[in-house]
Amino acid sequence: MTSRSSFPLTDRFSQALLLATHWHHGQYRKVGPEETPGLPYISHLLGVASVALEFGASEDEAIAALLHDALEDGPANTGQDAERLRTELLDRFGLRVTVLVDDATDAAPRAGQPKAPWAERKRAYLNHLGDLPASSLLVSAADKLHNVRTMLVDVLALPAGDRAAYFERFQQGQLGTLQYYRALADAFISTEERLAERPRLLELFRELERTVSALETACGLSSDEIRRAPGPLA
Repeated sequence: MTSRSSFPLTDRFSQALLLATHWHHGQYRKVGPEETPGLPYISHLLGVASVALEFGASEDEAIAALLHDALEDGPANTGQDAERLRTELLDRFGLRVTVLVDDATDAAPRAGQPKAPWAERKRAYLNHLGDLPASSLLVSAADKLHNVRTMLVDVLALPAGDRAAYFERFQQGQLGTLQYYRALADAFISTEERLAERPRLLELFRELERTVSALETACGLSSDEIRRAPGPLA
């Protein structure tokens, strides 16, 4: 029987969950133009932490998974600038967690200010992804896998003719969304050679690749068609 003292999650994880719930209070998952939001955003944060733990996350990595959107969405939810929220992360959870959250962030706006344009942010994120350390890749890939799994379930629940319209909830539409997740899947797979000592992490990348491919197929497209298509990330 595992002793309580050796359990991998401590009160720090519980504190991070409370903070994530507070900073994302009132935030919902995206829905279509004519739909009413109903799914609290914390469901995504819990899902990302769950995926991260399933694929071998340490407590610091699991905490970062819970808080990975804090700097992007926290300013709109709390009225505090991202830099102020980052200082609180540093004070409460330390440098390692804060750096992991930094590496998962593609925008850190001031309160009340818009994020940079979508394509600009996503290109910059893709460009630095290949240089990230294993822990940062784990948190990022867990986030992307949970997003793609959610999209795949939603899309498969729709008739084939209605599936393109599902992506109207995203400002970049179907093509931009699929292009971004295809580029992410390819970028994660490209890091495999230097991460041979992390087989569980490599399986996370492969699961993301499989799920992105399944989403493309559900939309009637192939990976090569997505890569070649003109679009916001082309």
